[in-house]
Amino acid sequence: MTRFAFVYIIYSTFVAIVEFFTHWYVGGFRAGTHWLLEVLARLDRFFAFKITLRYFGQPLFQDRSMVGYVLGFIFRTLRLAVGGVVYLVVIGIAIVFYAAWGLLLPFILYKIFS
Repeated sequence: MTRFAFVYIIYSTFVAIVEFFTHWYVGGFRAGTHWLLEVLARLDRFFAFKITLRYFGQPLFQDRSMVGYVLGFIFRTLRLAVGGVVYLVVIGIAIVFYAAWGLLLPFILYKIFS
């Protein structure tokens, strides 16, 4: 009976460790991805990147004169550039947080055992 108890304890410990790492990495990645997509969706409501890209060649406010086309090109180019930079900065920050999240547990384990 003690052999079975020992095997059960080892098995339960292994399952608990696997569940912890799954929760830590998969759950953390899902939560971080959900946060990133929410932030990008809120930014897209402000910058309207997809809509601006779709109507890039159209005149501004449907002003079909040369001024409307020129101003539309300038304003939409600036809006796409600023929005693209903001999106890249947010995605870069998320990558840094993902890397820190992934390396935090090995760092803690290293500090515990050294």
